[in-house]
Amino acid sequence: MEPSDRKKQIVMALVGAALVLAFMGNFFWSFFKDFSPALSRRNHGDNITLLAFGGFFLVLILAAVISVVRGVRKLSKPDVAAPPREEKPWLKRADWAAGRIKSSANAQTKIFVIFALAFGGFGGLMTFLVLPKELHNGNDKALFILLFPAIGLGFVIAIVRGIFARRRFGDCFFEMAAIPGALGGTLEGLIQTGARLRLEHGLHLKLSCVRRIVNNVGDNQNVQENILWQDEKVFAPNADLPEPEPGRSGIPVFFKLPADQPECFARGNESILWRLEAKAKMSGPNFSARFDVPVFKVAGAAIAEDAAEETDPTAALQMPVEELRRDEHSKIQITDGPRGREFYFPAARNLGMAFMLTVIFVIWSGFLWLMTVKGAPVMFPIVFGFFDILILWGLLNAWFKSSRVTVDATSIHAVNRWLLFTRARNFAAAEVERIETKVGMTSGNQAYQDLQVVTRAGKKLTVAGGLASKPEADWLVQEMSKALGRRA
Repeated sequence: MEPSDRKKQIVMALVGAALVLAFMGNFFWSFFKDFSPALSRRNHGDNITLLAFGGFFLVLILAAVISVVRGVRKLSKPDVAAPPREEKPWLKRADWAAGRIKSSANAQTKIFVIFALAFGGFGGLMTFLVLPKELHNGNDKALFILLFPAIGLGFVIAIVRGIFARRRFGDCFFEMAAIPGALGGTLEGLIQTGARLRLEHGLHLKLSCVRRIVNNVGDNQNVQENILWQDEKVFAPNADLPEPEPGRSGIPVFFKLPADQPECFARGNESILWRLEAKAKMSGPNFSARFDVPVFKVAGAAIAEDAAEETDPTAALQMPVEELRRDEHSKIQITDGPRGREFYFPAARNLGMAFMLTVIFVIWSGFLWLMTVKGAPVMFPIVFGFFDILILWGLLNAWFKSSRVTVDATSIHAVNRWLLFTRARNFAAAEVERIETKVGMTSGNQAYQDLQVVTRAGKKLTVAGGLASKPEADWLVQEMSKALGRRA
């Protein structure tokens, strides 16, 4: 890093530290101002909300301060040359080296047990020791305590479902055909289940490149994951899955790996994971398997044109796009008109995402309202209000944004509409390099795809977004490219 760049980053870190300290000072002043009267009054239920939020944000503030201090110390140190890359880093894990990886889906059950005990234990104590007294004193707002045991109950249900799923499907393993998966090449192998699968719906195979950042604050960890790239295939319910052993099913895996994505690594609090998932909805417990697979840059691997032209051996098992669109109730409409082929993306087509954003917005706005009427420190409504606006924008897009893309051999005409507001853009065919997909908004392990027009000048402009199905998004790219007179 250049000295001038280092100085700029240190200044930015110090400015951030000053803002955090101002936030902390504002909080502590109001907190201690209200804390003493709360102790002196017999009925201090009205201060429970403020004190609860105060404790929560105290942890966040301390985490921010620690992060800023660490960042300044790191920037103040001279650059140290990165250690040389090991020749075969995938050999450090025994399961990667053996090419036989056990599913980590069952490991989530252990995590759910911890959360169930934490939320259930704390919520139970608060419900039996604090809630009756507060309700007797007329503090109905204390009912928010019931949220904790309710969350704990949700984790208990997830634990029970995980136990039944393991009993039904047994342990699953991913047998790799070649170790490791090479960037620019392919990831191939076979998922072996502990019992025979009788598919009732499509089986979804998904490969994701994920950046994970772990922030440690004392004994607590905050894990953030961002999906950088994702591909997906859907096998038909009547797919003839192989049987590697009697009473077991095999799920063939074949994914072409992009050359421009990062390889697996773990340095400090940041890591890159390549995650393979297999899921299928079934009567009773659903089938689910998850594997962290080794994907690295490998010298001499068959890449680029050879990998791009390689035939997908799982193509015969995959559900045709038309059937997939019917099975997933796709609301995207495609028609041929006088101006060319028209692709219409209606508003509110992802109801699950829209309802989720609505619930988050209502809860977040409720917190904002409580802080405002309770006279919380001014920085709290400002910060919460900023994020509330961001959530509101996502909510408006989910419920009210529609897109219409018209394509012919001469141009692409894209119109985005938000109720009474519209935005129209035109792209001449001569200035369009290609149409492609890109990971847009993510929710958990689900990445929603955006459709982008890439111009010959290198600009990438989104013409439609929020596509939940990667196979459908790829198919739409092909159809638009055909209408434009290009090869996808």
